Amino acid sequence: MNWLPDILKRIAEQSYYTKPDGIKKEHVRLDSNENLMLSKEFTFDVINEAIQDIDLRLYPDERYEASLYHQLEKYLGIDQKYIAVGSGSDQIIELLLSTIGHGKRVTILSPTFSYFVNRCQLHGLELTTVPLEREDNTIIKNEFLRVAKQSEIIYICSPNNPTGNQFDKDVITELMLTLKNKLILIDEAYVEFGRYSLTSMATKYENILVLRTLSKAFGLAGARVGYMVANENIANIFKSRIQLPYSLSTLSLRLASIALARFDQVRKTIERVKMEREKIFERLSNISNIKAYRSDSNFVFVECGGQLYSEITRKLKHELVYVRLLGNIDGRLGCIRVTVGTREMNNRFLEAIESASKSHST
Repeated sequence: MNWLPDILKRIAEQSYYTKPDGIKKEHVRLDSNENLMLSKEFTFDVINEAIQDIDLRLYPDERYEASLYHQLEKYLGIDQKYIAVGSGSDQIIELLLSTIGHGKRVTILSPTFSYFVNRCQLHGLELTTVPLEREDNTIIKNEFLRVAKQSEIIYICSPNNPTGNQFDKDVITELMLTLKNKLILIDEAYVEFGRYSLTSMATKYENILVLRTLSKAFGLAGARVGYMVANENIANIFKSRIQLPYSLSTLSLRLASIALARFDQVRKTIERVKMEREKIFERLSNISNIKAYRSDSNFVFVECGGQLYSEITRKLKHELVYVRLLGNIDGRLGCIRVTVGTREMNNRFLEAIESASKSHST
């Protein structure tokens, strides 16, 4: 079995997605993009309703899956024949790359969702990257088209992680219509905080697949519920041939159905997140030597520069405020990504970064 050590060595040498460190109760956790505006009472109510009619000794009953598809159909305004669910959109990405994607070439934007990059590398897919416009993180359309035409699969995260911006709808539409013979994956994990969705477009074309999740806006990160919207043929093949027989637990199925039925409550928290997001952007924009980028998601992308970055990370650690430390990305120096949390959490972050900036300038 001489081949096994070589394969394991290759896998061990690859980069991988790192989960945030364990954080204690007194810490301010703004590094994972959960919807922290949703109250614990909302979550408790959803859980209490879910556990009333499930039996975890049994495999998931078909009626629970049917209920989830019904709620997704109502929420999206799209027939459920175009929808397929999974254990988080991450699992759907994994299955697509390991089956449909095998041996293919993939074009992505840079920077983008690191998990997708890591999984492409794991499965041996050839990656070609096109940098975003340095000044405002928009797509350089002609360059992207030139590179994408050489690939079979296109991945676009919009709103983009980690930059936070949702790309111009006309540009994305033009890319879709031009690259008709490519499989186009549009990751809309943060779309509830954005300006538009392309789910209805995905039902009309055989090459467009939109990825969605309940981990962000709906506050179900711990339940691991995602879904995709595609044409009927892709959705059916994914559900019947590619997806696992029991991809979601009974509890996750019920939690998702109940949370979707309470979207009016979720919508209110989304609006509060947007208000806090604007406040964070405005206060960061008033700090010299850093650059905050406008966001269409529930986080803000910040470039702090080389020396100030070290001071900011030290101050945040001292104040027990945890953000995603990204470092240098494609010429952007000292980058961080901060989740929009509650007002109190956001204020602790802002006060820490303002203090660090003042210390650095004196």
